[in-house]
Amino acid sequence: MSINPLSSNLVNLLSTQAVKFDDSDINELSSGNFADVFTESLKTAAQADQTDKASTLQLLSGNTDDMSGLLLDMQKAELSLSLALQIRNKLVDAYNEIARMQV
Repeated sequence: MSINPLSSNLVNLLSTQAVKFDDSDINELSSGNFADVFTESLKTAAQADQTDKASTLQLLSGNTDDMSGLLLDMQKAELSLSLALQIRNKLVDAYNEIARMQV
């Protein structure tokens, strides 16, 4: 089993999936409502989880030996889930704050 160096996978990841924001992206994000942002974060987390599961299955079945790619997929899934949970926590905090307001 050959192990691919992590640095080459990171270079490929950064070159193909670099995140670029411009003014139109910021305006688009600010004009969306919270439900859309929350739904999008859940979709991203679910997609990252599916990618992680597929990578794990390929490694276990012997179709690939790219351990570093698997670890990157696992980290992406973990970060996506963490982001979705933080957004949910903010939503619950905002609801509780509104519920405590006196009318």
